[in-house]
Amino acid sequence: MPAVIAALAAFLLTGVSAASPLPNLRSAAAKRGHVVVTFTLGELAPGRILVAVRGKTTATGRLVAANVRLNEPLGRTTKTATGYRRASTKRALPSGVYYAQVSGIVVGLDCTPRRPCRQDWSNVRRVRIPSS
Repeated sequence: MPAVIAALAAFLLTGVSAASPLPNLRSAAAKRGHVVVTFTLGELAPGRILVAVRGKTTATGRLVAANVRLNEPLGRTTKTATGYRRASTKRALPSGVYYAQVSGIVVGLDCTPRRPCRQDWSNVRRVRIPSS
C-alpha cells in the first residue's frame, strides 16, 4: 500500500509541474511606443493588458495599481503560426522600462455585475520602449 501511495503522489506532482499556468505571457516587445504581447489564454476569455513602471504584483498576481500606466481591454487579437495570440496596446507610451501583464476571465454562468467573473493574471514580462 505505501508503494501505491508513493507512486500516486509522484504522478500527481509530475502532472502539476508539467502543466503551464494560464494565462501565460510568452513575450512583450515595443513597436513605435506600443506594447505588443504574445500570450495564450487556454479556455479563458480575453481580459485586460496592464503596463506598469514596476513589476511588483499583489497577492492575486495582478500588477500593483499604483504602478500601472496603461490598463486596456485585450480587445482584438490575432493568432500566430505557433498557436499563441498577439495583441497591441492602443495607446503609445514614452520611452522607458515597463512591465507587461495580461489577464483571462473565467467565464461562468453565475457571473453578475455585482459579482463579476474571476480574472486570472499572467506572469509579468519586462519591455523596454526605446527613445524615438
